[in-house]
Amino acid sequence: MSRNRRLRELLARPGLLIAPGVHDGLGARIVQEAGFDAVYISGFCIEASFGLPDMGMLTMTEVVDRAAAVADAVDLPVICDADTGYGNAVNVIRTVQMFERAGISGVHIEDQVLPKKCGAFPNRTLVSKEEMIGKVHAAVDARRDPDFVLIARTDAVASPGGMAETIDRSLAYIEAGADLVLVQIPRTLEEIRQTCEGIPGKAVLTISENQVAPVLPFAEYEKMGLKLGLLPLSLTFCAITAMRRAARSIKAEGSILSVMGGNDKWDSILELVQLQRVLGWSEKYATAGAPPRDR
Repeated sequence: MSRNRRLRELLARPGLLIAPGVHDGLGARIVQEAGFDAVYISGFCIEASFGLPDMGMLTMTEVVDRAAAVADAVDLPVICDADTGYGNAVNVIRTVQMFERAGISGVHIEDQVLPKKCGAFPNRTLVSKEEMIGKVHAAVDARRDPDFVLIARTDAVASPGGMAETIDRSLAYIEAGADLVLVQIPRTLEEIRQTCEGIPGKAVLTISENQVAPVLPFAEYEKMGLKLGLLPLSLTFCAITAMRRAARSIKAEGSILSVMGGNDKWDSILELVQLQRVLGWSEKYATAGAPPRDR
């Protein structure tokens, strides 16, 4: 079964699908090892990995290259943040095709003006509903595999139209062909409930430490009818925090001894990066350079 079909089946089954966010192949391996069913590539965290804020600073090619590396590292379906589609509806066509070619199983494309801003940042500006509908139509027409999942994202919550415009845009994007709609970002429990009820069976939320939205146990989102929960920040934030603490400790103490005890062990990390698999390849093909036998 293809990973695209697998993602479709995961979304079709009852309940909530959770996809932890990563920014590289190692993070994706950790998510798979932990037993999750899908991986999310967070735009915030990809940009942070370049030392940049989530302000649309990276090109489509840079993100697609990273996405391909993540998809190659795991067997799970991977969903990726594709920002605004990197331009207008015509650009969206190539964006969808490039992500699909990279092995990604789904993307979300938002209705912000390019260059975009993180959904937790203030003063976001939206394109018209009509322009975004055109982008959704372009994305639907561009995909080669009908199982490739298209998620429209709306940032209308913080607009003057608030939740009313959010639901109106969401339903229009679904009618245009989007499979799901990511709403950024409900600020209260009531807005989360309105999102799930207003987009029944097709609502997506980010569950993150952005200090904008309340964070609930997954079971509570599931009760409200959320279909897909993306965790864009948690794993990368944990990594940043641990690396900062370790760097400061090593600098202060002039040794790595104080940080060694809390780390995963060498053998465990070698297993995570699939050393034995690669050694097996090395042994299998060790005679590849030998002179050919007489026939």
